[in-house]
Amino acid sequence: MHQVVFRKANVISLDSSPDPQPTSGTVRIRVKAFGINFADIMMRTGNYGDAPPFPNVAGYEVSGVVDAVGENVSQDWIGARVAALTKFGGYSDVVVVPLDQLIRVPENLSFIDAASIPVVYLTAWMLLVHLGSIKKGEVLVIQNAGGGVGLAAIDIALHKGATTIGTSSAAKHAFLKSRGLHHAIDYRTQDFVTEIKRITNNKGADLIIDPIGGRESWNKNFASLRRGGRLGFFGASSMMETLKGQTGLIALVVAWIKVAFSMILGAPTWSPIKLMDENKAVFGVNLARMFEDKEPVVDWFKTIMDGVQEGWVRPHVDCVLEMANVEKAHFLLEERKTTGKIVIVVDAKDAAHDLSKYKFVQ
Repeated sequence: MHQVVFRKANVISLDSSPDPQPTSGTVRIRVKAFGINFADIMMRTGNYGDAPPFPNVAGYEVSGVVDAVGENVSQDWIGARVAALTKFGGYSDVVVVPLDQLIRVPENLSFIDAASIPVVYLTAWMLLVHLGSIKKGEVLVIQNAGGGVGLAAIDIALHKGATTIGTSSAAKHAFLKSRGLHHAIDYRTQDFVTEIKRITNNKGADLIIDPIGGRESWNKNFASLRRGGRLGFFGASSMMETLKGQTGLIALVVAWIKVAFSMILGAPTWSPIKLMDENKAVFGVNLARMFEDKEPVVDWFKTIMDGVQEGWVRPHVDCVLEMANVEKAHFLLEERKTTGKIVIVVDAKDAAHDLSKYKFVQ
């Protein structure tokens, strides 16, 4: 098999090794495509606490075809088109995963689209439905609405009948509105607290989801909630923005001090009394930590894949690259040059892919 390996921080290689063999309760997948996520970038740069030590292989989601099964797994799985969650190791052309981490892919869903679904839609489902309890008529604010989770959240919110407000650069507003976003805020030129109050007639939002993190973002989002509102966190992209481009020792130390103040020492503390008095709730989502309690995830995964058939799950892939170009894919995501997901194909010449439907970046 071939894998994209992070040998040390920001050092990438494409390595070969013998194919893994399925064990009891697992299947082996010949991977056709895998998704890129922001956690992968943090892992490549050595800033992801959950990652195994270098050298390591990133990747949380793949799609492909089952070609072998272990004991206690039906032979009916062989040849099945599937999407799967992988706790690391997904940047590979062959993976072995437990049976409860994959789902059959409908024939009308491409491998590229299938690989773009698991992480962002499951994260959005946890944020909006499982923990956020979004309801018809409520107001949802999506920070970074043009990201993969942001677009998934728009789909789920529309399915649930919520009103959506999203922040992004102005260049993405027309696209987001074509996807169904009701109100767009340019975070570069507008204050989103003021805009949320204006749009909601000073009531505030029922649910806000925030991948940015940091003291300023957390406090402003909390202030934008109405009574009974919920605030969900699912990332810390502001940390990576602070660290980006810092290479000298002194510059790195200064950057990490800023991160420590914003993310840890200076982070807001919402005491139970404050939450109780303001009738607000705060929660966090880290899909990677759900591998220890997969039972609900399996149900959500099925609901989302059913949503593909029903038409309310509409995966959007911004661009497609090959395995040799993972570093370029990371750059595009880091620089916010994409809208939606970036997907890597193992073999661009594979007849299983119709690349004419996508923007293929070489």
